[in-house]
Amino acid sequence: MLEALWAKKEEKDGVFFWLPLPVHLEDTKRITGLLWEHWLSDGQKAVVAKDFDAGKQIAMFTAGIHDIGKATPAFQLKKGFSNSKDLDNELTDKLIKAGLTDIDKLILAAPEKTPHGLAGEVILSILDERFCTDNDIGSIVGGHHGRPIDDIGKISEVKKSYKKNIFQSEDENSDIYKKWLMFHREILNTALKNSGFEKCSDIPILSQPAQAILLGLLTMADWIASNTYFFPLIGLDESTDIDMDKRCKTGFNKWKKSNSSDIWNPEYSGDSNTLFKDRFGFEPRDVQSKFAKTVTDAKNPGLVILEAPMGLGKTEAALIGVEELAVKSNRSGLFFGLPTQATSNGIFPRIADWLKGISEDLGEKHGLRLVHGKAYLNDFYTNLTKSSNIDIDSGKAKEESFVINQWFCGKKTAIMDDFVVGTVDQLLMMALRQKHLALRHLGLSKKIVVIDEVHAYDAYMDQYLNMALEWLGAYNVPVILLSATLPKKSRADFINHYLMGKGVKKIDKESLMADDYPLITYTDNDKALIIKDFAPIEDKSIEIKYTDSENLLKLLDFLTVGGGNVGIIVNTVKKAQDIAKSVLSKFGDISVKLLHSSFIATDRVKNEKELTDLLGKTGDRPEKMIVVGTQVIEQSLDIDFDVMISDIAPVDLLIQRMGRLHRHKRDNRPDKHKKPVLYVLGNSKELEFESGSKAVYGGYLLARTGYFLKDSIDLPGDISKLVQEVYDENIDLDLSDDLRVKYDNYKKDYEGIVNSKKDRATSYRLESPRLKKRIGKGTDLIGWLKNESLTSSEEEGNSQVRDTQDTVEVIALKRCTGGYTTFDSNEDMSQYIDSEAVAKKLASSTIKLPNKLSKSYNIDKTIKELEDFYIKNLKSWDNSVWLKGSLCAMFDEDNRCRINGVDMVYDKKYGLDIEGRK
Repeated sequence: MLEALWAKKEEKDGVFFWLPLPVHLEDTKRITGLLWEHWLSDGQKAVVAKDFDAGKQIAMFTAGIHDIGKATPAFQLKKGFSNSKDLDNELTDKLIKAGLTDIDKLILAAPEKTPHGLAGEVILSILDERFCTDNDIGSIVGGHHGRPIDDIGKISEVKKSYKKNIFQSEDENSDIYKKWLMFHREILNTALKNSGFEKCSDIPILSQPAQAILLGLLTMADWIASNTYFFPLIGLDESTDIDMDKRCKTGFNKWKKSNSSDIWNPEYSGDSNTLFKDRFGFEPRDVQSKFAKTVTDAKNPGLVILEAPMGLGKTEAALIGVEELAVKSNRSGLFFGLPTQATSNGIFPRIADWLKGISEDLGEKHGLRLVHGKAYLNDFYTNLTKSSNIDIDSGKAKEESFVINQWFCGKKTAIMDDFVVGTVDQLLMMALRQKHLALRHLGLSKKIVVIDEVHAYDAYMDQYLNMALEWLGAYNVPVILLSATLPKKSRADFINHYLMGKGVKKIDKESLMADDYPLITYTDNDKALIIKDFAPIEDKSIEIKYTDSENLLKLLDFLTVGGGNVGIIVNTVKKAQDIAKSVLSKFGDISVKLLHSSFIATDRVKNEKELTDLLGKTGDRPEKMIVVGTQVIEQSLDIDFDVMISDIAPVDLLIQRMGRLHRHKRDNRPDKHKKPVLYVLGNSKELEFESGSKAVYGGYLLARTGYFLKDSIDLPGDISKLVQEVYDENIDLDLSDDLRVKYDNYKKDYEGIVNSKKDRATSYRLESPRLKKRIGKGTDLIGWLKNESLTSSEEEGNSQVRDTQDTVEVIALKRCTGGYTTFDSNEDMSQYIDSEAVAKKLASSTIKLPNKLSKSYNIDKTIKELEDFYIKNLKSWDNSVWLKGSLCAMFDEDNRCRINGVDMVYDKKYGLDIEGRK
């Protein structure tokens, strides 16, 4: 009579629907088996069990008992959220007819104390000693709704105080207790039989990494099996004698239609020269060739770090490496992470071209996804989603090289798609204790992971990156880290953490402290090795001159005589705006462009495209132009200046900025700019730095950079030497007594900030994978997410893994006759938000408010004012998926807006500014 227990229920248009518990368990078990065979990579299977058949048995057993906790009075008496009492009563009648007498009279004091995941874990511990001595299977069952329990004491607490929730009676000898226990044994025995185990003790004990993968797989299977489009409920009066073969086949095929990509079955010939030519149309350079050979020659390559100059093709080298690593590690996807949305956008078309070549070679089509908060603004990606053929019944489906899998469009499932490009946050959140973390681990453990521009991450983010590397090591996931500049201590730390995840207790860090450049550092099984012999690379000598902001206009006067495209990169938005206004006032005849982060998103995209079209490799270069910008220029844009002026900044970032100086070979540069020159602003011999620069980078790194920076730099020859000098704290500076006091204070502040960042990061950071039992801690998932971050959304998670001040992002609109519009239009849009095109255009017009409005003491008031405005004026947005809940800053017809007492003005040329600010 187990069929009397319900798993799902719903009332629709007065008709009652339900799903018996055995049917849902069977649905989930079968889907798990199909996902094991047709979705999971062999590399993931090997983490679960070396014998893939045994691993599949364990996965299907776990799915077959995952909702055993629903076979309890506490669950069966739960009221539906939206159905009438009649449905609840009819289902209770079924229970009574099945022999559960008096259940309709049962009153439980605290049914909420035994959610069905926890109840399932308790029941398993009662049913068999296997689940009492080891909590591996139990913690998966207990955690399948997002988070395992925090403390094993919860199990004994339920047994002691809430037994009635599980068995309807506290008397173990009562008939009703035995009836529920019979139901539990029947579910257990069915799961054992259907998965091929004779008894519970035959089930192998799982490692903690294996449990995490199976928890993710079970969650995925449960979500699919709980989707009523794939697996519909049945009418309350319909027969429960269901053709499960047909039901499962139909449901899985429906899911496959929303996930119509092929599993990547990588092939690699070992001939990297030919592969480079096929994929990218050129022969590999020496560094690229040796990188590919390193991966090929290694028996079990794990973490591979490539340090090489800008413009040498690290991305292409990494992608060739990905193809070889995928074969060696039996992975079937790629995650390519970058520091910013802009850099992610920039690399996305290149990844798409590479994937297209793979798809055409193999005759497959693969899922491709851009994952960050502004992906919908990327024209290349949105055009891809429009052209992608989702309907696999169509005869044209096979014409596409890749598809946009609809099932993976959700924020928690996007990382599980086959090929994902996005911000590095998507990887860092692998180390954030957050609900449904196992899904992220499932998605990333399926892939090869590539992280670019590793030098761009601070001490706080490194704490999450180090822990993510440990878990990736535990999953034997190959990782490629790319950097133009990397302190050797960071290099050794990355290698150390990855090998810790593989169970290596100690490495020889000194062997990794090489100053050579370029450099490949990699792991092979439990060893860390380096490759440092490369063909000489021709240096580009950059002359460095020093000046200050007061002389800037006079310097520009000199630099632009005879033509030239000048790049000015400063450390704050306010300084960039002030310079742009001064330059425009003095040089009205010269084209002046401004680029920073305080533009409306759509304007920033246009500005970046315009600059790339003018100053890119094949751009239509003007005779004379001045570009003023902030760090956004150093991070993402492929533009080429004839001469550059930059605020003093940490040496690795300064080198990144130099990458935009004479970036491409040109024969037509103005005579004055035939040789590259960098003018550095604010390098004070007295260690007195501008307040804005100190606020962003701190005086310590600015002082060390200024000390070691000379009158010229050879790129790439001097890169490693400079970076190691600046970041090696054992190299002291020869300073006068007065400057020593100032420098020591800077150092003390720096060390305090770094230590504070590390401490804060550990608050919600995941612990290291537990590969062996320790005192007080088993190798199960109990306590895995203890002290969980309460961040519920993807955006909040992104913020959690970056140590940045809270910011407030709004949709920036302006009033017009009849309502409101965007800054790109004069037509009222307020009456047309039911149009997806209009709503999307409004949603795209986002901007971050000035930091002045998001300080700890006033951010709540800022948000409250914006929320009140929404409730009063924008409630119609509740009907739009694009706009619902979005905060809005409404500017007047003169582009002015006041929020929380702060007056702002928006200008298409200068961006957002605070009025009256000095």
